[in-house]
Amino acid sequence: MALPLQTTKTWLNLSSGDRTSGTSNNFIIQMNNGGLTNNNAGYFGSKSFVNPIFMSFPNNAPNIRTDFNNVFYISGNKFAGTTPYAMLTIPEGVYQNIGQLTTAVQSAVNTYIGTTHGTTLPTAYTGTITVASNTTTNDLNYNKIVFTFVSPGSGETLNLYFYTGTPISFVSTNPLNFGLIIGTDENVFTIDATTTAHTLPYLPNLAVYDIIQVKCNLARSTLEIENGILSTSTILVSFPTANFVVNDQILFTNNNPTLYRQEMNTSNFDSIQISICDKNGNLIPISGEVDLSILIEREQYNEPINLNRIKDQNPYSADMFYQ
Repeated sequence: MALPLQTTKTWLNLSSGDRTSGTSNNFIIQMNNGGLTNNNAGYFGSKSFVNPIFMSFPNNAPNIRTDFNNVFYISGNKFAGTTPYAMLTIPEGVYQNIGQLTTAVQSAVNTYIGTTHGTTLPTAYTGTITVASNTTTNDLNYNKIVFTFVSPGSGETLNLYFYTGTPISFVSTNPLNFGLIIGTDENVFTIDATTTAHTLPYLPNLAVYDIIQVKCNLARSTLEIENGILSTSTILVSFPTANFVVNDQILFTNNNPTLYRQEMNTSNFDSIQISICDKNGNLIPISGEVDLSILIEREQYNEPINLNRIKDQNPYSADMFYQ
C-alpha cells in the first residue's frame, strides 16, 4: 500500500575545492548527474526543501581591504595648487587590534605631511600627528581613538576626512568608507595648535564581518528588505560570526532541524551556487576553501489507495440524474 506521504533525504557533502567555476567565496559546483532531481510523481505532487547542516570557513579574511575601506583624505593650510588635498591609504591586512590600526594611520599621515609634494604640498609640516586609543580606564572616552597634533608650526592645521564627505565635495559619497572602522560619522574634523587633541565620537570597529550570509541558488523562502522593498532572497543561512569562531576557522553547525529549512526554488539540484557574503551582501575575501553539508529533503504526496472507491461512493459524482 502506498503511503499518502513519503519522504526521502539526500546529503550533499561539498567543498569549494570541487567547484567547476568561480572562487572559494563564490563558486558553482556542477555535479553532471541529470538524475539529481526531485521525484515529481504522486497524485498531489511533491516539494523539495534545502537545509544547511554544517559549514566551515577559513577565518582569515582581511578586515582592511584595498579599494574597499582603506582610504581616507587629508587637507590643511599647507596644501595648495589645483588639488588641495591628498588621498591616503593604509595597507590591506588582518588588523587584530586597535594598536595595529592606529599605527598604520599615524604612519600614513606623517609620511605624507613630512614631505614636500610639488605644488600640492609646497612645504612639509613641522608638527606631527600621534594616533592612539585612550587608555584612561575611568574616562568616558576609554578606547576611543585620539588624534594629537605634536609641536605644530605657527598656523598649521590639518583636516581629516574619514566618513562620506570628501574635500572634493561636502555632499559627495566616498565609496571607500573608513569612518565605520575608525569610529566616526563626522564628515571632517580639524586639529591645530589651539585644539591639539581630537577624540573620535565612537569606538573603533575592526569586526567588519560580524555577520556571515551564505547565499545559495536553491533557496527561495527567505525574505529581506532590498531598496526598501520586502522581497525573496537567496540567503540560505545568516549567523553572527563571533558565536562560531574556533581558532582559525568559523564553524557553523545547525542544531535545529527546522530553523533554516526552506523550500527549494527548483526540483533540480544538479548544479549549486554558493556565495559567502557580509551583512551588506559583499563577498568576504577568504583565503582557502569552504566545506559544507546540505540536506535535500523531498516530500511526495501519493494518491491514497482507496481514492477511487471514495469517488464511486460520493453521491455528487454518481450518475443518478440519467437513470
